[in-house]
Amino acid sequence: MPDQGRILVVDDEAGVRELLSVVLSRDGCEVLTAPDGESGLAAFRKGGVELVLLDVKMPGMDGLELLKALKSE
Repeated sequence: MPDQGRILVVDDEAGVRELLSVVLSRDGCEVLTAPDGESGLAAFRKGGVELVLLDVKMPGMDGLELLKALKSE
């Protein structure tokens, strides 16, 4: 199966991150995970992320704040 790209999953719930990582990896995607908005932004800045799946309600930087930061990048 060809490489399907790099996906960043940002969620404060470890179970959600793990489940999405397993499912998406099976389809040939490289999956990066982050437990909060700040870590997600740092991972995104390293480059190569084609899709971001994020939780809206997270402590600290929530998903909407992260989305604004990602759009400005």
